[in-house]
Amino acid sequence: MTAKQSTTGQTAKQSTTGQTAKQSTTGQTAKKDRASIMLSALLPIHSAITLDWLVDATSTAAEAALGAPYAFVYFADHDGRLNRKAPASDLRRRSLQRAIDAFGKDTLRARLEPSDAPAITAALDARTPAAASAAELFRGLTNETAAADAQTQLGIASMAAVPLESAGERVGALLLMFVDEPEPAHVRLFADHVACAAVNLRQSQAARERGVTDLVRSVFDARKLESDLQKELSRAVRHKHEVSIAIVEATNLRLLRDRFGRFLTDQLLQRLGAALAENARDIDVIGAYKESGYTMILTEASADGANVAANRLLTIALETKLDAEDVPGLELHLACGWASCPADGATTDALFAAAERRMYDAAEQVA
Repeated sequence: MTAKQSTTGQTAKQSTTGQTAKQSTTGQTAKKDRASIMLSALLPIHSAITLDWLVDATSTAAEAALGAPYAFVYFADHDGRLNRKAPASDLRRRSLQRAIDAFGKDTLRARLEPSDAPAITAALDARTPAAASAAELFRGLTNETAAADAQTQLGIASMAAVPLESAGERVGALLLMFVDEPEPAHVRLFADHVACAAVNLRQSQAARERGVTDLVRSVFDARKLESDLQKELSRAVRHKHEVSIAIVEATNLRLLRDRFGRFLTDQLLQRLGAALAENARDIDVIGAYKESGYTMILTEASADGANVAANRLLTIALETKLDAEDVPGLELHLACGWASCPADGATTDALFAAAERRMYDAAEQVA
C-alpha cells in the first residue's frame, strides 16, 4: 500500500466517522426536539381550570405533540357510557366540527354506548394505542365506504381510541385522528397526562363544592365553617345538647412570612392543620380561622370536654415542625381558646367572642 493510498484510506475513514458522529448528533437533537415539543404541549393541559378548557388544551396539544389535528375527548359516566365534552374556544370547536361534518353526527355522537361501538370498546379494553383506519374503528357506527371517504377528505392517515385511566379506573377516552403514524409510547404518555389532569381537576372542583376553598390550608374556609357551626348550634338548641369550638392561632405568622417568605411559612401552617386533623375525632370539623389559624367544631362536646380538647390540641400544635428543615426561628407561636354552647351563648358570634377572650387571656398569662 502506498503512502497516498494509506492517506486516502484514513481520510475516507475519518469522513465516515465524521458522518456517523454527525448523524448521531442529529438523531440526539431530533430526540430532544420531540421531547421539548411534548413537554411544551403538555403544560397547558395541567393548568386548565375547567373541563372544557382541559378539552381545549388537549386538542391543541394533540396536534402539536402527536400530529393529531382532530382530537375528541370523552369522559366516562357511572354506567360506562362515554360522553363527549366540547372544547372551550370557538377555534377548536370549528376545527372539530369539520371532522363531525365529514363523518356525520351519528358517528361522532355526543354519547357512545359500549354496545354501539364494539370496535372502539375493544380498542379501549386492549389498553394499548393501536393505529386503525376509520372504517375499522367506526365499525357499527357508519358504513366502511363513508368512513373511508371522510378519512380521505380530512387527510387522515390513521386513528386510535385511547383509554384515559387513573389508578386502574377508566376516566374516559381520547379519539385521535393522525396525519402520520404516531409512536404508541408517545400516545400512551400523552393520554396518561390528560387522565391525571382530569382527575386532579375533578377533585379540585369537588373540593370547592364542599367548601374547601382555603387553598393555603386545604380546609373549609371561615365562611363555610361558620355556616356549618350555625347548623350545629341550631341542632344543639333544638335537641338540648352541647356543642363547642376550639381555635388555634399562630400569633407570629406575619413576622414569619416577612422573614422566611410565604412558601416555608405556609408549609408550616399546613403541617399544623394536618396535625390537628390527625388528632381530631371523626365527628369533628376543622376549618380556617382568620388568616393565621384553625377552628375546630367539637360536636357534642361539653365545656369541660372543650377545655381538655383545646389544651390537647395546643400541645400537639406546639410540636409541629417541618421535616428536613432546620431553620432557626422558623416556628409558630401559638395561642388557643375554646367556647361551648349553651354555656357561652347560642350564636356563632357569642362562641367566637368567648373563645377569643380565653385565647387572649391565656396568651397574656404566658407573656
